[in-house]
Amino acid sequence: MAVFLTPQSFFFVLVYQSIHIYEESHCEFGAPWTTLIAFKDVETRKRWYRSPAAVELDLSRRILPTKDGKTSLRYFDGATMKSYQMPSRAFEDNYCHQQDKPEECAEKVRFGNVEEVNVSSAYSPVFERHFA
Repeated sequence: MAVFLTPQSFFFVLVYQSIHIYEESHCEFGAPWTTLIAFKDVETRKRWYRSPAAVELDLSRRILPTKDGKTSLRYFDGATMKSYQMPSRAFEDNYCHQQDKPEECAEKVRFGNVEEVNVSSAYSPVFERHFA
């Protein structure tokens, strides 16, 4: 996978504090779809990492049920949100094969020998898989 930076993408990287990637495989599209989501502030990032129970509570408060009393969401719940929080290993591997390898891609970090790591960019699947 090649990444080409345009002037617009430089602006994108400067404006957003936190960038996440997730795969949607629950809607029966035939194959998983990959989606990129970006947050302008850290508070929104905190909401992204809520527990499944907190997501369920918010859904029950904000989404109206059907006439039967069932949830009106067919493909989304707290467990689904939890699966979005951890990117696949393929994204981590691709991220770590950059020419200028980020600090968080060191083997000692990726395989659990470090308690804390400095994240080098707004997008880090290594951080999300091991520390978030």
